[in-house]
Amino acid sequence: MNTGETTVLVVEPDLDTQRVYRQRLIHDPDIKLIGICSSIASATALLAQTNCDILFTELNLPDGDGLDFIRRASEDLAVQSIVAVTSKNSAADIATAIENGAVGYITKQDSDLHDVGNYIRILRAHGSLMSPTAARVLVDALRRKPTVKPVVSVAASRPAVANPLSPRETEVLNLLARGMSFAEISSVLNISCHTVTAHIKKIYRKLQVHSRGEAVYEAAQLGILPAM
Repeated sequence: MNTGETTVLVVEPDLDTQRVYRQRLIHDPDIKLIGICSSIASATALLAQTNCDILFTELNLPDGDGLDFIRRASEDLAVQSIVAVTSKNSAADIATAIENGAVGYITKQDSDLHDVGNYIRILRAHGSLMSPTAARVLVDALRRKPTVKPVVSVAASRPAVANPLSPRETEVLNLLARGMSFAEISSVLNISCHTVTAHIKKIYRKLQVHSRGEAVYEAAQLGILPAM
């Protein structure tokens, strides 16, 4: 995440909660509040037009599943950090939010949104957020899960390395490796150049590289791309 002004979008249908976000964020000189939306449709339209570093979203939304919205915001709309701030607190919701790309899960029952500025500072430092209730629900669920010993193949020549990139980021990296420009990638994937740039920033951060060549080489070493 950049070290300058942080762009933030809030998706929250409750007007009182919207008011708290606005009061805490609008006067912070290090934060640019790009919008507070009440629905997935309005948030998606806004994300297609502007860069967003941090997205705070409720899961109970009037026009769709907030969990699916998190996945789309992470993979297709290139939001760098997503936090669910919601009244839902089931283990399934928490796990799915994280699997879909969230880096934090805050339950409204035990959080104070007046601390949202501190949440943003934690995210800027590449930290994660988990409220006490959400953490306990997840821990209890993991404790109940039966332990299964992994089957290790003696034929395996090297340990498998999980792809740290989302499917969309992998797609962008493949096109980068072919030598395409940002504009060409934008045209092929039917996304804006701004979204391409945001994806590439996330690719560089996840692979811990600083250039196209380094990204392609590192991805090849990890098995994400064919060896060059």
